[in-house]
Amino acid sequence: MGNTPKHGWTWAYQKLRGLHCSRLTALYRATLYAVRGDTGTLTSGDNWQKIRLRR
Repeated sequence: MGNTPKHGWTWAYQKLRGLHCSRLTALYRATLYAVRGDTGTLTSGDNWQKIRLRR
């Protein structure tokens, strides 16, 4: 019980949406985060900032 992840799919989706990623991109990348713990590198929609979420 002590090794449950703090952040799940919802957290990743909201974080990506807050970084101005499209809904579709946030949906796909949040699913990748939930399954494998890493979104891979992507860029946000408004400023070409590189983003990567990892556990």
